[in-house]
Amino acid sequence: MQISVRKFESGERYVFLLNDDGIPDFWVTHFVSTRLRMNKAWTSIEQYLKDIKHFKLWEAINNRDLFGEIYQGKVPSRKDISDIQEHCRYSSAAFGQRPLGKISDMGKFYLSAVQDKPTVSMQHFLTRIAHIAEFLHFIGQEHIKHKPTAAKLFDELDVMKKRLKSNLPKARLKKRSLDIVNIPNDAFEDFVEVAKFNSEINPFKNPAVRLRNYIIVQTFYETGIRRSELVALQISDIGSEIDSPTLTVQRRHDNKDDPRKREPTAKTLGRSLPISNELRSLYYSYIKKYRIKTKMSKTHPCIFVSHQGRNGKYQTGEPIEVDTVNKLFNKIKSVNPERFFFISPHQFRHNTNDKLSEMIDKIRKEVAEEVKRLESAGRLEEAKQYANENTITEQRELEIRAELNGHVSLDSGRHYLKRTALKQANVIRRKMHELLNHKAFSCEY
Repeated sequence: MQISVRKFESGERYVFLLNDDGIPDFWVTHFVSTRLRMNKAWTSIEQYLKDIKHFKLWEAINNRDLFGEIYQGKVPSRKDISDIQEHCRYSSAAFGQRPLGKISDMGKFYLSAVQDKPTVSMQHFLTRIAHIAEFLHFIGQEHIKHKPTAAKLFDELDVMKKRLKSNLPKARLKKRSLDIVNIPNDAFEDFVEVAKFNSEINPFKNPAVRLRNYIIVQTFYETGIRRSELVALQISDIGSEIDSPTLTVQRRHDNKDDPRKREPTAKTLGRSLPISNELRSLYYSYIKKYRIKTKMSKTHPCIFVSHQGRNGKYQTGEPIEVDTVNKLFNKIKSVNPERFFFISPHQFRHNTNDKLSEMIDKIRKEVAEEVKRLESAGRLEEAKQYANENTITEQRELEIRAELNGHVSLDSGRHYLKRTALKQANVIRRKMHELLNHKAFSCEY
């Protein structure tokens, strides 16, 4: 089985799970059309299909057809549920196929006997179980809804769904890691320095690629934008304001002007992000000098395109993929693997929020000093009014982060508050170590 993405004339991306004969699986397609299509992005639907495909692998390994069994009145037992849960802990890479000469039977799988079997993360495991439970429950009901015993079987399917999602670790499906990787700020500065198009140690040779990649890195550095948001940027998203240039992140799900089947979509809300005048000038330079020379430059509005030199001419011009960004980061990291080891586009997002925390702390300090000055001068009412108008409270800070990061919920910004608090705690702890009377010393023993 394989997952396939199709782009319709309307621009909608539809994801199919294809059987071995290349035909979309009927019941999976029915589940997608009925339950997911209207309120899920294609990227979310694709994750559902990956998890359903993993469940189908369990059926193939055990030579089972659960929906056929449910139709006959046999709902999965406790042991079946336990086996499915155990199966979901493993990555698909943990399962091999027995060699059968020249004939390949896709039903003959086995769990590798290797000690270190690849498993998935806890979040992935819990999400996989939730998706499979939803699929089994819905399609199970669809199979039996016209049977005389439907009411009884519906109750049994409710119990099955509850059992499938029970006895699991108590953790939220979307709980974020605190991401405690402590990357020095100057490491990000050095990374940008290497990425500059005129850098002597820039690892890219093609001048168009050099400029494009530098603009990408500088955009991450200035805005903390997400990868999918960056590769989805269009020329019209570059603000025309001379004094306050911006990049606008827009939600364009199922955009028919984007030729990519796997269209990058914005995870967060649309928003305008301030950028420097210099960065905007670089965008225009890239578009006018290099992008326009590509073969497909007039067929789509996406800013960043692929470049392949051939006898001095540019033959491509398709919009780049998210993976292109990952590859260019890895290429730059290869210049200094040890120093740049933990740097990624998402770490630039954290770095931007750390700088935001530093700026907010600075403003808070300046406001407090001004309030103190006014109070010392006996201007108490003026001091109170100034404090009310200019103090950045925690609530206001969360609102600022939500605006800049595109968060729907203010609580999403608390993740960055915790990370900043952790960094501050580490600084305080180091200062405490400096004041210790007894310090560790090296000696031979």
